[in-house]
Amino acid sequence: MQRLKGNLSIVLIWLAVCAVMIFVGRDQIASGIGWGPDDQLRQVQIRDWLAGQSWFDTTQYRIADPDSQPMHWTRWIEVPLALVMILLTPLMGVAAAESAAMTIVPLMGLLCVMWLVLKITGELFDRQIAILAAALTATAVPVVAQLRPMRIDHHGWQIVLALVALWTMFWPNKRNAGLVLGAGLALWLSISMEGLPLTIGFIALLAWRWSVLLEQGDRLFWTLISFLLTSLALFWGSQGGIDALINYCDAMSPAHLLACGAGAAIILPTIHYSPQAIGIRIVALVIAGTLALFAMWFSAPQCIGSAFADIDPLVRDTWLVSVNEGLPIWDQPMSEVMNLFGGSIIVGLGSLLFIWSRRSDSFDRQKFFLITYAFLWALIVSIFVLRASSVAAAYALPLIAWAVYHGFKAAREIASPPARILATVSVMLLILPGPLALGIINAFDDSAEQEQEKLAVVGDAPSCDSSASIERLNALPQTTIMAPLDFGPEILVSTSHSVLATSHHRNDKAMADQIYIFTKPQNEARKLLQNRNIRYIILCENEAELKVYARLQPEGLSASLQKKAVPKWLQSVHLRDSGLKIWRIVPKTFENEM
Repeated sequence: MQRLKGNLSIVLIWLAVCAVMIFVGRDQIASGIGWGPDDQLRQVQIRDWLAGQSWFDTTQYRIADPDSQPMHWTRWIEVPLALVMILLTPLMGVAAAESAAMTIVPLMGLLCVMWLVLKITGELFDRQIAILAAALTATAVPVVAQLRPMRIDHHGWQIVLALVALWTMFWPNKRNAGLVLGAGLALWLSISMEGLPLTIGFIALLAWRWSVLLEQGDRLFWTLISFLLTSLALFWGSQGGIDALINYCDAMSPAHLLACGAGAAIILPTIHYSPQAIGIRIVALVIAGTLALFAMWFSAPQCIGSAFADIDPLVRDTWLVSVNEGLPIWDQPMSEVMNLFGGSIIVGLGSLLFIWSRRSDSFDRQKFFLITYAFLWALIVSIFVLRASSVAAAYALPLIAWAVYHGFKAAREIASPPARILATVSVMLLILPGPLALGIINAFDDSAEQEQEKLAVVGDAPSCDSSASIERLNALPQTTIMAPLDFGPEILVSTSHSVLATSHHRNDKAMADQIYIFTKPQNEARKLLQNRNIRYIILCENEAELKVYARLQPEGLSASLQKKAVPKWLQSVHLRDSGLKIWRIVPKTFENEM
């Protein structure tokens, strides 16, 4: 009965959170467009699939025509979105069903996260703290940012799978735990190779416990078996088409499967026989790891060390180094660091240190070691790669709940009313210290408001990069457009046009061409535009990408456009109700006639 009440409480809290998130995101929902380039291109990919494109073919044929863009995303996370869309389309129509699916599915992911946080916290602390931890999920900025309506990128499901992996570590049935853990890690890597550092972390912990302590052997054995079989099934189930034998560094490929199989061929028999000598176990691990690395080096040497090792050097040095979510914490704006790390992660770390310093027997130290290990591993990864902060924030929730619960408990026991109120307010600050501090700073800093005024469009026209402005591009004849990389996916969602490139690394040759066009002198840029059959250039005057190109080459096309030195072969085009700067590329034959 108590468990039923707890689950019901979570559902009620989740419904309240959903109502708030839908209200806050109502404008984005009404637009029918995902939040960012990855959400938008995933939206295009789902549409193409439902329109008849093969399950195995994730190529974007409206990018970089005639080369097209091979995407590195498998379709697994598109399945729930497609199911909801198919079910609701007869009732609501295609557009409304798509927006509903893009609202419902992320929020269902949020429910999964809250329930998993409840289960994990329940392994460590009282039921009241477990319910509080689940409720505090709504305050973890890095988590809810990935699970809000219209956020259909893969990051939300990565949080779910990271929590599943941690939860299985508490299960007493080692065989079942290993089977679920291995399958969860395999699905995580099939969705995105971003899960590799945490996958290594979980398997390394089990390997250490088996090799040094001669425990958890069953859990490790079944984890590896499940991981291998599930990885094979997911690979052939999503990439078993024409690209099945191609080794990509950024997705699970034959080279990765070969490396895993080579290592497993050594370590699985060793685990099965469990030699008593610690030296034999450690040597077996070393041999297995060496064999796996050798298999990887033999089959795909370019992939050792980086998933982006084979990307075009120009794209890497110009674009990839500017993708904030893939950069370490010291390369981030302070506001971003405060927003993502200043809340759940920092408070969780403080709670962790405080609990261990108490040396109390009131908690299970073995279980508490698991949350400590997982949280610190995720924290270290997030310091070097910002996108991992969402997993670290999720792992911190049980620790925050403990701190908040005991903080309120201690505050209530203070006799003096003023001191009790002050203590209660101080505890509330534990929930969102970073965002609150950032809000206070912004309240006294009007630079952001000045920047918005600077970007504003005169009159009633929509802002330059708004969905309304981009949708107006449908008034142009269907053609290929060159636009800033992050604009490309929204153009594909909102119009029937094609684009030269988007901010997705597989099609790095087209990205390199776009960088060359914007950085080359006007005549050279024109030749490249004609070679790519591009008819229009669109941009916003203050687009950061264009400023990068202008700094790279002060005499290039981007710098000329920003200086208003527009070449004669670019004809300005004005679209009503659009804030975009648009130029039509005048063909040479027509120019000569003029």
